[in-house]
Amino acid sequence: MALLSISVGVAFFAVAIIWFGFSAIFDQMENSGFAYSFILGMFPAFIGLVLIVPSTLYRTVFVFTQKPEQTLKEKVILSLGLFITLLCFSALIKLTFT
Repeated sequence: MALLSISVGVAFFAVAIIWFGFSAIFDQMENSGFAYSFILGMFPAFIGLVLIVPSTLYRTVFVFTQKPEQTLKEKVILSLGLFITLLCFSALIKLTFT
């Protein structure tokens, strides 16, 4: 179940990154719709983080304590979840100390 949550969260996070990319490329900064489109892009990013971070922490603890045999797909999903979790925590630490 944790792998499903991580997979769905990564999909939401990818949608948010694509949304931000298209907003940055095709919108004009002086237009009021630019800020609105960035605010709308925060919703899938937030949903993705809510799904990814707890599930990744749970799955990582499970893998280290139980040491189950994992397929390549499970390893890739867990690696993506760990990468996004580390990005989230590093951003929080940067915001805290800046």
